[in-house]
Amino acid sequence: MTLTGRVALITGGAGGLGTAMAWAIAQEGAAVAVTYHHNRTRAETLVSAMRAAGHRATAVQGDLSTHQGPAALCAAVEEALGPIDILVNNAGDWVDKPLLELQDDEWDRLIHTDLRGTFLTIRAVAPGMVERGWGRIVNVSSVASLNYVPGEGVYGVAKAGINHLTKSFAVELARHGVTVNAVAPGWTLPADAPYPPDPADFPQCADVPNGRPGHAREVAALVCFLLGDHAAHITGQVLPVDGGLSAFMPKGR
Repeated sequence: MTLTGRVALITGGAGGLGTAMAWAIAQEGAAVAVTYHHNRTRAETLVSAMRAAGHRATAVQGDLSTHQGPAALCAAVEEALGPIDILVNNAGDWVDKPLLELQDDEWDRLIHTDLRGTFLTIRAVAPGMVERGWGRIVNVSSVASLNYVPGEGVYGVAKAGINHLTKSFAVELARHGVTVNAVAPGWTLPADAPYPPDPADFPQCADVPNGRPGHAREVAALVCFLLGDHAAHITGQVLPVDGGLSAFMPKGR
């Protein structure tokens, strides 16, 4: 197990993608903290199952949209499990609306949660990683950060900001044994969906080169690789997990 003895914080860890990452990281030997904003039952159910399987895990409530929320959340995790070695920034808000129809509070909520929340959480954990000389940070971005997706303008803006945060923090932390990368999933099925997805079941994925959506376990596998020692020389990268969607322009578009 490559992460034995490490402590991992996964924000939004009880969601469909977060659940897959929590299990995958725990199976590599790390103690795992999953955070939630509203859905306490889902988070505690996940943690109970992980503990029953022999993993060290905890659930922590937090609000990443506030100035104080990320630091308070990280402090609670460290009180429960110890210093945070691994951070996966997965929590985020989302809105499906054209930019000209977007309300000010919708813009603020999404930017504060997705972009500022990511920045503040990294800022809370990075000094400890630097002091100990080892750390792994993976930010969950999106293909919407690379190309326009209808209705996801502000979401794409926030995720594009996360991409730049990833590169900036990667450079600033590189000499301290800390890597910072991002994964950029396309449409992704949750952890409990059948695997592998059958392209015949997803005609709406005709424009995706491999003809199907992604699966949470595929994203989780990449995240686990980035957390391990074999990826120690990879930093500052944004890696799409999208079946090739971001690599081409569909005919006639």
